[in-house]
Amino acid sequence: MNPDFLNKPFALLDNKKDRYLLILIVLVFSIFFINIFKPWNIGRWHSDLGFVKFLRLSSYGIVVALVFLFTQFPLRKLFRQAQFKIKTYALWFFIEILLISLVYIFLYGNPLGNFMNDFFFSLKYTILGICIPYSFALLIIYYKNQQAQIAHLQTQIGKPPTKNLIAFKDDNGKVRFSVLAKDLLVLESTDNYVSVFYILEGKLHRELLRNTMKNMEESFKDSSVVRCHRSYMVNTLNVEFVKKAGKKLLLKVRLIDNTIPVSEKYTSRFLDLLS
Repeated sequence: MNPDFLNKPFALLDNKKDRYLLILIVLVFSIFFINIFKPWNIGRWHSDLGFVKFLRLSSYGIVVALVFLFTQFPLRKLFRQAQFKIKTYALWFFIEILLISLVYIFLYGNPLGNFMNDFFFSLKYTILGICIPYSFALLIIYYKNQQAQIAHLQTQIGKPPTKNLIAFKDDNGKVRFSVLAKDLLVLESTDNYVSVFYILEGKLHRELLRNTMKNMEESFKDSSVVRCHRSYMVNTLNVEFVKKAGKKLLLKVRLIDNTIPVSEKYTSRFLDLLS
């Protein structure tokens, strides 16, 4: 397999709404699939009937959803996994399968008995059971995102050309100044203000804006202006040099004397700049 493929970003579940959608689809699909088809004679694993059997069979899907809810939110936050590469997400998915298998053993098996035998038994059926609903959910999310991108492009067609000015608003929503997108360099947090560095007539200029970096990050979502540090955002179109020092990255932005640090939390989104 091409190593470049494994190093590509896996952005399908970067959005929190898409992660919730994944969990919901897997939950609903699993409950219906297990109760209707009863794979691997799962309906005969216990001598229950009627609504009790429905609850027991549904609980397998509920366990999966709860584990995904844990791994896709608090666990990702704990390990600072805001973004993944394909290879790292494959490892993450395998860890999720291991956790589901362990939960199954403690809920339905005998962890004090033949643990390894029960573990491999649980792992086998977890892999077989999760692949279909998980793949189905990812396909739906991919299709939804593709349709959203197409709709966005269609709305852009026919719009009159503009100078692509970026309007900067203060914390009250009032526009204070505008800068050409291509001339925007760096945003730096300064207490309750944001310093906006930009180019005007070939020289470096700075404007002070009363606002927060959190608001700035939201307003520049899906643009070339990216958060790289708790105190900085940079326009990647004006990054001239990237230096990797151990696990850290340092950025040299056009006309800015000091290098801009990249926090470990945001490092993955800048790795492509090194190639």
